[in-house]
Amino acid sequence: MHTRVHGHHITGIIPLSPGTLVKVRRISRGTVYAAVIVGVVAQPVLRSLLYSLWRPGNDRRVIESILVLGTAQYDGRPSRQFAARLRHAAQLWRQHESQRVYVVGGKLPGDRFTEAEVAREYLIREGVEPDLIISQPTGNDTRGSYAPLDPADVGRVLIVTDPNHSYRAVRIARRMGFDAYPAPTPYTPATFPSKSFFTTLSHEWGGVLVLDVAAVAGERAAEHVEDVMRAVQGWLRPSRRARHEELRRLRK
Repeated sequence: MHTRVHGHHITGIIPLSPGTLVKVRRISRGTVYAAVIVGVVAQPVLRSLLYSLWRPGNDRRVIESILVLGTAQYDGRPSRQFAARLRHAAQLWRQHESQRVYVVGGKLPGDRFTEAEVAREYLIREGVEPDLIISQPTGNDTRGSYAPLDPADVGRVLIVTDPNHSYRAVRIARRMGFDAYPAPTPYTPATFPSKSFFTTLSHEWGGVLVLDVAAVAGERAAEHVEDVMRAVQGWLRPSRRARHEELRRLRK
């Protein structure tokens, strides 16, 4: 084979048969780099979107618990996003009226109520048996909300959250030892093509990227990436800054 170099491209002459030559142009390095960048950007989004469509069902012979991840509440009143999760959790519970429901989530400085408290009151009003609601009023992110729970006690569990968050929520739960499956709420206000849909999807892109970095380069590298992501998000969404400050304080 004869080769020639033209700038950043490499061409070659490959003999197919006596007297026949075919000129082959290889892919440039710039094209390879561009493909890698597109892959890094696109694949977390694709995983989140595809996973949001998976709903394994609520078979009481298989599913032992339902876990609702907390999110914003306003002086005891759940946000639309939080209410959408709780509404779905109540519907899942009413299918069998026997499963335990875990409600998790702490509070930020200045809040009077924890997310878990707000969730418990909402579910009781929706008819969920109070003795089957287990509150864990700690945690200001997904990992922190799972941390106090024992996977053996929780058993096989449906994780109720927003569709765009479902992939990352289940992935974190499984890394922490939970036998977790997705139960994304169909009532989310963050529907395509609303601004909130793209806002939450961009947040999940960053979160999935942090998990990927942790898997490849370790937790310390992932923490650096996460700090950068949170700084950018705090600039774009000032309402998130208080939560990020609290998470940094708890990590020290």
